[in-house]
Amino acid sequence: MNTLTHLNWQPVILLKVVRLPFSDLGGLSLKCAYLAHDNGRVLYADWTLDAAERAEPLVFATGWTFTSMPMLPFLLHGDGAKRVPSGTWVLPYKDSLYTLYSSASAVLARLLAQIDQQPTDPNTITTLIRLTESL
Repeated sequence: MNTLTHLNWQPVILLKVVRLPFSDLGGLSLKCAYLAHDNGRVLYADWTLDAAERAEPLVFATGWTFTSMPMLPFLLHGDGAKRVPSGTWVLPYKDSLYTLYSSASAVLARLLAQIDQQPTDPNTITTLIRLTESL
């Protein structure tokens, strides 16, 4: 097993606005992870892995290559199949930031479900009015 504990692992939030085929918005994809730069490659370790457990085969290459690790935050963009998809924001991990995006994701999911199930309900209309007034 090739240990990778010597690398500078950064706790990050991976945030992507999910777009569905033939529509605009599907919601938010949100995940905590550790990223490290090694010989031009960006490596990914699951959030649940302790530092001592960050070794191959539990760690994998994301498919993204950089001469050095970009400063956080940054947006991954470009072509090609990647384990972390193009359009993903890499944000520095802060519990408060993760909680904020997690709450926003849950609210968006509830709102979309409400629209899907009861589009003309007075509560749905009131929620939409409040939302559009706040934006």
